[in-house]
Amino acid sequence: LVISSVVRGGLAWEAGVRVGDEVMATSATLGDKLWPKSTLDGVRSALSSRKITSSTFMVQLRRSGASACVSAPEVVEEFELQLTRPMGIEVNDDDVSGFVVVADLAEDAQSALKDAVKVGDRVVAVDSSLGNRMWPVSNVEGLVSACTSRLPGQPVRLKFERVVDVGEFSNGSGVDLSEGGGAAVEPALTGAIDGYRKLKEDTSSSSSAVAERGGGATATVGIQSVGSKTHRMLLSRCRDIMSQYMGRDDVKQSADASALVADRVLEALADASAPLDGRTLSMIMNAYLASKKPEGAIRAFEAAVGLAADGSSTALVQAEVAIEGKKNAGSRIPADVSALSLFSGTALLRAHALRGDYDAAARVLAAMEGRDDFASFDGAAAAAWPRGAGEDAWVTDSRCYNVVLAAAARAGTADAVRMAIDLFDKMSDSSDDASGNGPAKTAVSYNTMVGVFAQAGRLQDAYTIFYSMKQAGLKPDKYSYTALVKAAVKSGDVNEGRSLLSEMESEGIEADAHSYNTIIKGLCDRYQWFEAKELVTEMEWNGVAPDSLTYGMLMNGLLKSNKPGPCLTLFESACADPRTSARVQNVQIYTTAVTAASMLGDHARALGLVSRMIDAGVKPNLKTFTALMGGCLSSGKPKYALEVFDKIDDPDGYALTLGVKAYCEFGDFASATKILTEQKDGYHEMSGKEIMSSYNYVIQASLQRFRYGIAREAMSELLQSGYIPSKVTFRAIQDGLGLIPKKGQVRKAPLKTEMTEAKAKHDFLLFVLDSLEARRLPCSGSFYASILFEGSRIGGLRKKLSSLLAQARTESKREGEQLSSDIVECDSDEVCLGWEDLICNYAEYRDKLGIEIPLPSLHVRVGEKEIRNVLAAERSVTYGAREMKRSRSQRKGSR
Repeated sequence: LVISSVVRGGLAWEAGVRVGDEVMATSATLGDKLWPKSTLDGVRSALSSRKITSSTFMVQLRRSGASACVSAPEVVEEFELQLTRPMGIEVNDDDVSGFVVVADLAEDAQSALKDAVKVGDRVVAVDSSLGNRMWPVSNVEGLVSACTSRLPGQPVRLKFERVVDVGEFSNGSGVDLSEGGGAAVEPALTGAIDGYRKLKEDTSSSSSAVAERGGGATATVGIQSVGSKTHRMLLSRCRDIMSQYMGRDDVKQSADASALVADRVLEALADASAPLDGRTLSMIMNAYLASKKPEGAIRAFEAAVGLAADGSSTALVQAEVAIEGKKNAGSRIPADVSALSLFSGTALLRAHALRGDYDAAARVLAAMEGRDDFASFDGAAAAAWPRGAGEDAWVTDSRCYNVVLAAAARAGTADAVRMAIDLFDKMSDSSDDASGNGPAKTAVSYNTMVGVFAQAGRLQDAYTIFYSMKQAGLKPDKYSYTALVKAAVKSGDVNEGRSLLSEMESEGIEADAHSYNTIIKGLCDRYQWFEAKELVTEMEWNGVAPDSLTYGMLMNGLLKSNKPGPCLTLFESACADPRTSARVQNVQIYTTAVTAASMLGDHARALGLVSRMIDAGVKPNLKTFTALMGGCLSSGKPKYALEVFDKIDDPDGYALTLGVKAYCEFGDFASATKILTEQKDGYHEMSGKEIMSSYNYVIQASLQRFRYGIAREAMSELLQSGYIPSKVTFRAIQDGLGLIPKKGQVRKAPLKTEMTEAKAKHDFLLFVLDSLEARRLPCSGSFYASILFEGSRIGGLRKKLSSLLAQARTESKREGEQLSSDIVECDSDEVCLGWEDLICNYAEYRDKLGIEIPLPSLHVRVGEKEIRNVLAAERSVTYGAREMKRSRSQRKGSR
């Protein structure tokens, strides 16, 4: 009788009953006795009769195989010793257990015996005087009789048992992982850990002493801690815990839960200093892979096996890769190459594939096959790994090759494609074909290669693989066609992809949502939104329900086409339809809808969508909040944008950029510059481009509010941080000061009431020139022209200074000075003027300019489209250039 199913969470489940357990006996109708059962009818009869007489029902179960000892609180280890008289062992009958146990060892007992046997060990058998049979020992008299019947010096072989206490076991299946329940793993293994450590301490000296010392005691089969029943039981409990946790729904839904359990199991094994076997190692590695943490799987492999996980012949430094225990100082998982198996090797290949490291995956495959002559594209040679012996021998299979092919497909580089082709050609065309050296190609192999060529945009090669698959007698499935559809779309032939969908239908292969979505994405990427909508209608007509990805691609396609209104209409219609409402209840689609509302400048609708998604149980993510901030800013509501910004716990660079804009729009420039200062001083969430863009925005916004001091500080900090102003920076200054007139308009001279503000603007422009010249950085031609036009518009001294600017540009062009971002310092014997200093103290420097004091330098980078504007600006201020030049010549001659 075998248990076929167990209700999870029920009484039987909580009691530890599992599928596969054998029913041996059940409660008698009356009393506490158990009656053996061999039929299902017998169990039913006992259950129905027991209900009448008692409220309890006992069932005796047997768990076959290695799992039989998982829940047992004790493990019985066996070993044999060959002794000669006198033995020096004192034995007694144990009335409780019924065994003959070792009560003491004589002081003059052989040292090897003292090392091997411990007080409390059981003597369970003795060899017969004739033949090699072992006879069970039931009492002391029988043991003494068997031993004394031997002549002095004649060896006697005894069989001993040692009981190892491993404690009660609970797999922790009811623990809540949401609050760090992975910590419950270690208590569940404490008994087994302590039992294994005790056994290891007892056997560490005896195993070597008994094997080396002669003259009285030799171990025929001694206790070895590694591979012992206690060791196997510890690993079985680890696997049982892993199985229970991995099968739980809360673990499957959590990204990190399975990796957390794997961490705890490894820590427990490290505390026990217990090596792993291949089965346990592969289960731990797969737990990391389920959490998308291939680095954890690679680390576990190197620590457990002691080989370089990249398949190279590099010798590992165990101290660097070892996994150490936390409770016992100096404890760690010892490396054991026997943990290398087909399953742990395959898990390692999957880890490299998940990382997209096809080079390491190919090298590991070569190492698993013992091909040490293999060299990968990066030049590293492969090692030759052992592949077991006898029953433990293994060879690579098709799955290993398919994993490496998948790694190449994920990488998609030219080298990866070449490697995939070579590997695919090495595989045999069928299980009966010996033309290749590798395992037989499977449908997965062909489908993966179609995907490789699809990723590379090689449609014809993908078709070649597809038809060779048919010739090999393998029927293409929906994955084959979907990969081919992807190749067609990737090459730009969307119509071919639609033809393949029709071919699937004619072949009786049902297309799924992924097949249609591949073409829908291609249409949306090409802004063919109406065709994509028609395909969705066809998709529904054929009985394939659009999924959340379908609606997400349609909505994103509309946004790319600058149609936020229809995007929101599609979203609302999907929400209103009971058949599709559940498919759009996810954070990605809600975020797209919020983005559409933001593009329309409708912050109220964007806020309403966020409220709806929260009510629907969908948690907004960072992209949702940044989309909402963008909507608030585009609607002129910086206060709302700042409220959203405060709700972001860990903002990225884009969110910080929006935060800077919101603070600037709100007029809080101190908070805006604080963000930029923190990023400059060590926080690196913002990229250089985002920091530069934010500085530009601070400068423009402060100039628009006539906060010239803040603009000066921002410009100085930007240059001190090593950033080089771009055309965008100069355009931001021009826009902030309102220097660029609208088309067809001419900027008039300022009125008397406007003169102070006009001069302040011009002073800031001169400050920018001085800041740039301090680092020998050029300004743009458009910015230079704006300064000249502004000086001409103000007139007077400002116009004279603008003519000097034009003269300085001419002189710098002749000198051809080298530009750099280094700060330039004046020589001690010369006067270094700045343009702002010159305008403030012109009367002091006027007669010395060009004679004793050189003009401030100026560097302008004029683009082809700026030449006309620059020339016009220079003509507007150089009407008196000849007179000024003649005047300076006369002054120089008079001296």
